[in-house]
Amino acid sequence: MRSDGEERALRYYASGGEDPTPVVIAALQNAGRDTDRIAIDDLAGLDGFHALGRPATIALAELAGVEPRSNVIDIGAGIGGPARFLASHLSARVTAVEPTPRFRSSCIELTRRAGLMDSIDVVDGTATKLPVPDASMDVAWMQAVAISVPDKHAMAREIRRVLREGGRLAFFDATSGPGGDPHFPLPWADGPDASFVVPAEELRSTFEAAGLRAEIWNDQEGALAEIGQRRFAPTVDPTQVGLSLLMPDFDVRMANVARNIGEGRLRLLQAVFRAV
Repeated sequence: MRSDGEERALRYYASGGEDPTPVVIAALQNAGRDTDRIAIDDLAGLDGFHALGRPATIALAELAGVEPRSNVIDIGAGIGGPARFLASHLSARVTAVEPTPRFRSSCIELTRRAGLMDSIDVVDGTATKLPVPDASMDVAWMQAVAISVPDKHAMAREIRRVLREGGRLAFFDATSGPGGDPHFPLPWADGPDASFVVPAEELRSTFEAAGLRAEIWNDQEGALAEIGQRRFAPTVDPTQVGLSLLMPDFDVRMANVARNIGEGRLRLLQAVFRAV
């Protein structure tokens, strides 16, 4: 049984109701790219629904030590950008968990066109109900997901359940800062009723109470420094194939993210936890 808060968050992502795949395919075609055999780097400006895009994914994967043949569960996979990166560039075996039907459908089709269906399973589930056995995963992957999960304790317990002992949680998200309530709309919510941002230390204590020990903890400046060291050159202009295709008011929402960070209302957190 989902809580009211969880239902509100899921309704936000389901709004619009249409499979985004045709929009993505049309944009790739207009950019002169192959859409029958998609190169995943062509999608990098669009399929990472999180701050700082592909460099943030590269940094997190390196810090978490994602290795070839690692079993990774990507929680809140969206249309599959990080899952495809982990499978293609790092040879990981990924279970992509996505509760929103239109994103799940797009994740499957884009993954098929990228030739990665043998490496990625796309399944229905949420951060508090993961459809995999106990102790079956080497890495739990979360980028820009906890902000939409009201029950952080249930989320932390479920992540610990699916990780083997010594497994890692790779985490990158926004947290609340001392500057006050954030300005809306934001990329993950139209207003406060669907946003569940909490202070970084609250997240840390919640994960640690569930049996996850913080090994890397980069709060704001540390996260920006780590991500800034990673370089990625887009293969397609993000103005042609970018998030604005799927979020018409993208500029407004991203401007609010920048404003909130500048005013200390939001902070960025990059962390790696180990299951003990």
